[in-house]
Amino acid sequence: MQTLNLYLSKAKQFFSLPFWSSWRTITVVYAFIPIIIGILKWHNDNDTYHIYKSVFWNTVNQLPLYEFYDYLKGDCNHYGPIFSYVIAPFALLPDTWGMFLWLCCLVAVFYFAVRYMPLKKWQMVFMFWFCAHEVLTPLFVEQYDLAMAASYLLMFSCVEKQQPLRASFIIMLNVFIKLYGIMGFAFFFFIKEKKEFIMCCIVWAFIFFVAPMFISSPDYVADQYFGWYDSLMAKNAQNLNEFFNTTNTSLLGMPRKISGNTEYSDLWLLIPGFLLFLSPFRRVDQYQHKAFRLAMLASVTMFVTLFSTSSESYGYIAPMTGFVVWYTTAPWRRSRLDLCLLIYAFIFTSLCTSDVFFPRWIWKEIIAPYALKALPTTIIWFYLMWEMNTKDYAEKNVR
Repeated sequence: MQTLNLYLSKAKQFFSLPFWSSWRTITVVYAFIPIIIGILKWHNDNDTYHIYKSVFWNTVNQLPLYEFYDYLKGDCNHYGPIFSYVIAPFALLPDTWGMFLWLCCLVAVFYFAVRYMPLKKWQMVFMFWFCAHEVLTPLFVEQYDLAMAASYLLMFSCVEKQQPLRASFIIMLNVFIKLYGIMGFAFFFFIKEKKEFIMCCIVWAFIFFVAPMFISSPDYVADQYFGWYDSLMAKNAQNLNEFFNTTNTSLLGMPRKISGNTEYSDLWLLIPGFLLFLSPFRRVDQYQHKAFRLAMLASVTMFVTLFSTSSESYGYIAPMTGFVVWYTTAPWRRSRLDLCLLIYAFIFTSLCTSDVFFPRWIWKEIIAPYALKALPTTIIWFYLMWEMNTKDYAEKNVR
């Protein structure tokens, strides 16, 4: 124990150096991340980016958005028609430059979202370093999930700062892109101008529904929404029945992949999980405490990943931000058990995917096939639910 305390003390001294907490250092690191990955991927196929790019060009040419085109190499788009506007500035460029700037944009959005959070500087600094490795995972496959994780932070920040117009914009944009934005409504009870917020959501929903029609046609866009629904249903069915693909890395996927059983409905897990997620909302007296509201943000980032059959390894950047919020914002002294949970989550959520830190066979033969990357998030989320249902989040408990 004394040896452990000595190592912890030295580590604390090392990471307390001004270099680590300097915004200049963090900004440079996060600026170089997409540049380095972009250079490494410069001559690669970049399959995900081609799927994204196809959303714009297929919308302009009024071609089906959810078909398995040969040039997409056995995959298809699962994003809403409004995504055509998001990807348009990049789709208009040559592939290599479009992909490169897409990566830069994803990191920039994440960087801005963390800086916009209503947190103390040390908490934001901790989030940047804690999530740095996991940021690489969606970038290597050009995935939107990094921006999705940022959007949860932005949704909460705008609600916390009582900015209904901005909050509703981010929520509805992500609803129309990937549906997961609907989780932003979990923060509805924390906003004062509820009527204004609802009206803004209605207006943004109309805008995002109509906008793709200006580069295509009304009939085409209406048809694509039906196609979007069909593609999501087909994708969900595929995720439930294929044990060794990369999807369903979630709380829903673990029992299926471990047991090999598909003869049950996910509702047996979804309904209790959703009720548990809602349970802290009964504690209306806790809404006034910022720490409780931040805990709800942490819960959202974990819940949306744990209870989706489409969750993949690179989507865990969202729970990683949630881990930091959970650990650093509680108005009581965190125990050594909590610290061990955080370290465990960091190792088996982030580092486990890296050949540098883990033998590849552990990831390929143990963690990935059985969706065990979801296990740390599952444990912390259940622990968080216990805290939110029993703890007092009043600032008087701050250490």
